[in-house]
Amino acid sequence: MNHLFPTLGEGLWAINLTAIGTSVLAALVVLLLARLAVANVNVRRPRGIQNFFEWVVDFITGLAKDTIGDRAMTYVPLAFTLIIYLFVANQMGLITNVVTLVHEPTLGVSQGMLDEHGGEGHIAWFMSPTANLSVAMAMSIGIVGMTHFIGLRNPRQYFKHYFEPNPAFFILHLIDELAKFLTLGLRLYGNIFAGEVLIAILLGIPLLFGVIPLGGIPMIVWIAYSIFVGTIQAFVFTVLTLVYISQKLPHNEAH
Repeated sequence: MNHLFPTLGEGLWAINLTAIGTSVLAALVVLLLARLAVANVNVRRPRGIQNFFEWVVDFITGLAKDTIGDRAMTYVPLAFTLIIYLFVANQMGLITNVVTLVHEPTLGVSQGMLDEHGGEGHIAWFMSPTANLSVAMAMSIGIVGMTHFIGLRNPRQYFKHYFEPNPAFFILHLIDELAKFLTLGLRLYGNIFAGEVLIAILLGIPLLFGVIPLGGIPMIVWIAYSIFVGTIQAFVFTVLTLVYISQKLPHNEAH
C-alpha cells in the first residue's frame, strides 16, 4: 500500500505536515518523560523512570568522556537529548498507522497523484519522523554544521586540519566532510524507513485477502527487530555526533 502525506506547497519546498506533527509530538513525549523523571526525585532510592534516566545519563557521560575527554560534560546534555529523542522518534511508526482514504485532491495530494494510484489515495497521518528523508537530513546538517561552528572557535587549528598531513589532502578532507552529513542522515532514514515499509507490507498482505492481521510470529519478530534497530540507530547517531565534535576540538582539549 503506497501512502501519501498531507503537504503544504509543491515541489522541493513542499512541507510534509505528518513529519512536522510527529516531530513535535516526539519532542513533547520527551518533555513529558523528563518531567515525570524529576516529579518525585529521590536521590537515595531512585525508582522507575528516574532510575532509567539516571542510567542513561551515566552511560552518555562515560561515552562522552571516552570520546571527547576533558570537555565531555559540556556536550553531555546534547548527547542525552539526542539519544532520548531519537529513541522515541524511531519507535513512533511502530505504535499505530492512521490512514484516511481520499478520492479528490486535498492537502497537497494532486489529481495526478490520485491517478497514479488508481484514482484514490491513502493519506498517512502518523509515522516515525526519522522515516522522512527531510527530517533525517535536517538533523544531520544541523549536527555537522554545529561541529564546524565548534571548530571555528579555534580558526587556526580548524583550517590547518584541512591541509594535514599534506596540502594534497585538502580535497580528501572536503569529501570526508561531505560524506559525514550524507551518511549520518541517510543511515538513520534508511533503517527506520525500511522497518516501516516492511511492517506495512506485513499488515497489508492479509488485508488483500480480507483477513484482519492481529499479530502472528513474523509480525512480532519484525516489530521486535525494528525496536532494536531504532535503538541502535539512536545510539549510532549520538556516538557519531560526539566523534565529530571531538574531531573539531583542539587536540589538547579532546583528549
